[in-house]
Amino acid sequence: MNGRALVAILSALALAGCNAAARESRTQYETAAVERGDIQDIVPAVGRIQPATQVEVGAEISGRLTGIFADFGDPVAEGQLLARIDPAPFEARLTQARAAARTARARHEVARIEQETADRELERGEALVERGTLPQSQLDERRARLDTATARLAEAAASLELAESGVEQAEFDLSRTEIRSPIDGFVQDRLVEAGQAVSAAQSAPTLFLVSADLSRVEIEALVAEGDIGRVQPGMRVRFTVDAYPDETFEGVAGPVRPSPRTQGRFVSYPVIIEAEDPQQQLLPGMTASVELVHAEARFVLRVPVAALYVIPTDWFPEGITDDDIRAVGIEPDFPTENLRRAAYIGLVAGRMIRQGQRRLFVLRDGAPRMLAVRLGAEDEQFVEILEGDLAIGDQVITRELGPS
Repeated sequence: MNGRALVAILSALALAGCNAAARESRTQYETAAVERGDIQDIVPAVGRIQPATQVEVGAEISGRLTGIFADFGDPVAEGQLLARIDPAPFEARLTQARAAARTARARHEVARIEQETADRELERGEALVERGTLPQSQLDERRARLDTATARLAEAAASLELAESGVEQAEFDLSRTEIRSPIDGFVQDRLVEAGQAVSAAQSAPTLFLVSADLSRVEIEALVAEGDIGRVQPGMRVRFTVDAYPDETFEGVAGPVRPSPRTQGRFVSYPVIIEAEDPQQQLLPGMTASVELVHAEARFVLRVPVAALYVIPTDWFPEGITDDDIRAVGIEPDFPTENLRRAAYIGLVAGRMIRQGQRRLFVLRDGAPRMLAVRLGAEDEQFVEILEGDLAIGDQVITRELGPS
């Protein structure tokens, strides 16, 4: 064997060794199969059931309750009598006010007659002065009497108006001795007993809590501050109550109330949820475990969310040139190949974002291959694939394990 042949053999052996080493050092990946399944992005919350319409019925006047005409759970109609405050003191005040009004009306009539009389005397006096049979001084006295009578008439008119308003107030107070239901519904709570004295000196005391038909209910659900950004009015809501653990109720999310609830370090915000309950199974005060559905998709093509954040270390973007880098205002004089690779990867990502796409990698023939995809619904574990060169069973890369 000549020297040239020996060198060739040794070179071949060395190359084979290098290729074997390259195969042994190939990067290993953790993968997950593309599959079909459900995606549910849920915002959890807890709240209490309450009627959609609830009114506190109070007393606007002070007095002693002489009768209670509705009890817990009784159905009531709008305007129905619920209770009565002793009307005797208010009837007496109304009688006094009417008498005062009659007196004021009589005084007004006397003042009117006096004013008319003074006016006629002034007219006669002016005629006599013209004929020279009445001194000017007496005419001035008659004019002064007319001015006085006119002022007394104005005073009497004001007194009459005040007395008549006193009658209206007394009638109004008397009418408020009857406590009536403001809405159709039922008595959710009764807070008083017959014979009890109520005082409205500072604020109207609550006598009854009247709620509308429970076929419509509300939930004031408390959502943690970390999740409140995912809540929007109109979102679909599911909730359960302990009384019916096997039944799920549906609702719709309303507005987020900007009134934080703080407990220690934890902050939450109330979200009003409206729900229909035609069977009226839900009772006020029940605790509801709420799920606000931020995103949901059934039996869709999905991959793990982690697949969107993996970039294999031995992958270099194809189809990108230094001219593309210059086009975005960067000079491609990178001191290291890693910086060049980072710039190329960033350019690819920017193009995809502008086109509404995302990037993931799938193992094809043992090597990572980048695919552009369009995404749909997403939850904490999976994301829906709307468009992309993916099929059920394809292995997407979720984590790089390093060299084998």
